[in-house]
Amino acid sequence: MWYLDFDTDDLTNEQIIDARKFFGTFVKEARKNAKHEACLICGEKAPFCNSHTIPQFCLKHITYKGKVKSLNAFLGTELLSPESGINNAGTFHVICRHCDGTIFQDYENSQAYLQKPSYNVLNQIALKNVLRDIYKHETEIEMMKIMKKNILQERTLLALMFMMGIRLNEQIKARSKDIEKCYDIFNVIKNNINSDVMNYRLVSYDKLEYVVPIAFQGMIALITGVNGEVINNIYSTDSDYNIEYLHIAIFPLENTSVVITFTEDRNNRILSFEEALKGLTFLKRLEIINKIVFWYAEDYFFSPYLSEEVIKYLERSARQMQDLFTDDEEKSLENAVKDYDLRRDIYLPNLLSKEYAVSS
Repeated sequence: MWYLDFDTDDLTNEQIIDARKFFGTFVKEARKNAKHEACLICGEKAPFCNSHTIPQFCLKHITYKGKVKSLNAFLGTELLSPESGINNAGTFHVICRHCDGTIFQDYENSQAYLQKPSYNVLNQIALKNVLRDIYKHETEIEMMKIMKKNILQERTLLALMFMMGIRLNEQIKARSKDIEKCYDIFNVIKNNINSDVMNYRLVSYDKLEYVVPIAFQGMIALITGVNGEVINNIYSTDSDYNIEYLHIAIFPLENTSVVITFTEDRNNRILSFEEALKGLTFLKRLEIINKIVFWYAEDYFFSPYLSEEVIKYLERSARQMQDLFTDDEEKSLENAVKDYDLRRDIYLPNLLSKEYAVSS
């Protein structure tokens, strides 16, 4: 997870306004610098589509007045909006309208999730995930480069805030490695998207007879498994080390919800996690998946109907789990294994349980 806790408590209203203006310009410049010239899928220089990583038919079931809340609500900053309209929630811009409208037809059909999803649907979910991560990581790198430039020039208070606690060179290096892996995954899916090749294996599929207040879709590099075993050494400097991702989809539907996890067929280290997850009870499995999303992810959206008490607990979790870098790879992994241990007995509201359903 890469984000910062923006503390605006000590800023005047004028400083906050200036910081907002800078932040908006800052993000716009980063996205411009990261923009591709052509669609990543077809290679055509056509207008980019406002692509969604979470289908809009899912988001509409957890909205209030057309809005959903995001991680920004947990950060408690006045620089970022805690709410998003469903048209702009979880969007990216690296493919053209034609590709977005033709390749993801199965994925965009809510009926496809009423039973175990087909391999085509899994491929399409994975493709959306990796495209989103390419867009996100490339934008992050450009943001970090701008940060370094602004800090060296001592331009703004906000730039200095960005620098606190952040080791930009290590972050840029880590994101560059993430992007390389993303393009490897992307090229495999792209080459097989219209074939019968089965790139992925389903780990779990749970259909819930109620509507959960959260929507999420993404790929996560698990540090530890259910029993504390190391799945990924995300700090490895070995160029041949292969990160194994778990794909998760939490889709609230009209009267039900589905929770799906899957991974690449070639992934072996993650097998211990798969076997352990399948051996859990239904509620315990949902608890583990809920914990993974809130500990690892940042691109989730939740219903504004959630109580303030629940949001406070979730905010505490969002603030706690951040990148853990030291100068020592072994020490970094040791710290991460401890902090991301799924067996840790800490309270975290399970938004996948019926207790928090927005309807039933």
